[in-house]
Amino acid sequence: MTSFGDLVIEAERVLTQLAATRDLNAPALAAAWPDFCRRAVHAITAATGARDPRWYAVDLLVVDAARPARGALRRRGQGAAVAPDPVLERAGILLGAAGDILASAPRDSVADPMLADVNIRAAQGRVAALLAAGAHTAVRALASHPGDSILSRDSSRQLAGAAMRIEQLATRVFEATPTTASRADDVAVAVPRLDGGPLTLAEAIEQWVREARDTIRSTTPSARDLQGLAADLARLATHSRAIVRAAVGEKLIDDGQGQCIDKALAESAAGWLEIAERWTGFHTVQPPTPSKIAVSHALGQALIAVTRDGREWADPAVLATRVDLAVALAAMRRAMDVARDVVERQSGLPERLAASGQLFAPATMLAPSVEQLHARLRPGLTPAAVGDATDLVGSVSRQPGPASVAARLLDATACAKPPSLSEHTSAARSSGLAFV
Repeated sequence: MTSFGDLVIEAERVLTQLAATRDLNAPALAAAWPDFCRRAVHAITAATGARDPRWYAVDLLVVDAARPARGALRRRGQGAAVAPDPVLERAGILLGAAGDILASAPRDSVADPMLADVNIRAAQGRVAALLAAGAHTAVRALASHPGDSILSRDSSRQLAGAAMRIEQLATRVFEATPTTASRADDVAVAVPRLDGGPLTLAEAIEQWVREARDTIRSTTPSARDLQGLAADLARLATHSRAIVRAAVGEKLIDDGQGQCIDKALAESAAGWLEIAERWTGFHTVQPPTPSKIAVSHALGQALIAVTRDGREWADPAVLATRVDLAVALAAMRRAMDVARDVVERQSGLPERLAASGQLFAPATMLAPSVEQLHARLRPGLTPAAVGDATDLVGSVSRQPGPASVAARLLDATACAKPPSLSEHTSAARSSGLAFV
């Protein structure tokens, strides 16, 4: 399984090899440069589209990189083009493939942590650093090129100037983005089953359950893993509503009970999404775990395959033909049991991490203080105090109720004849709640 991060790391290795080369071939680098630049920009904008006007530095880079660099190389022989430098070409292909993975990864807009600005910008920064490195090597070769029958001295200088502008703009993007690891690094293609086929929903949930329990049992958890876990639970609760709706349509759950479950799942999803958002900006010394991110991605794919039709929710009758609803409900109950465990084990966790000096954040997001004055002028992370995590602590403390109610109501679907829920049914009906 190849991930975005794997390809970026390999591209870094290739560019390091190129930078160490003494006798650089300026015409070959000039031939490879346009495609390398285009593919690197594709990787930078893969999560946000062709341009990203939200961040001025990225927008400037994309606009400048789009300027064509044509006519610099002369034809040789009988019209044969100059062969591009194979090393720079390979680095570009790697970055282009990384962009393809990131751009094609299916996402659930309500819960996917990849949509968080901190993750998008971290991914952009990593690729921008490599674009700057490739540009610097090209500038070094082109600026010293004496000119020949393939690439004139004037053309070489013009290309060097264009590459230098890209280097400067890419460096600005890199310097303006987080240097910490991002969940984008391990976005990958689907996690396959042992027999090579795609994961079923039940299999994806079972794999996710194992990784989720490993996360919450860790004595030194990764903040990115905890954020991803909360986002996964928000996603599960949201997609569970569509499955419950289909189960009501198939008479596996009565209408009143279905409305109660739907309301509980909606409240639980909102709470988990809030927790995931509150984790943004906080870090621990542990990096995100690749296996956890890969399983999270596979879970999202499996859920979307069952519950979605493009950008819309699948019709309940169609959904019922895609999956065994009884099996799906059992898997959802198991996931909600994990949610209860997460709530229990995360109680007091942000405070403990902060009190023990294991929680960090950019100085600019921490409460103003004399001690932070100089830290705010420096890049990097500084220790967060308990007071800096107040919003996160509040979100975690409010989640036990919704998570417990959702799990308990889903547990009731295991009974052949669901227990009376008249009190909850009455409340749900009076609220006029609509399904997903």
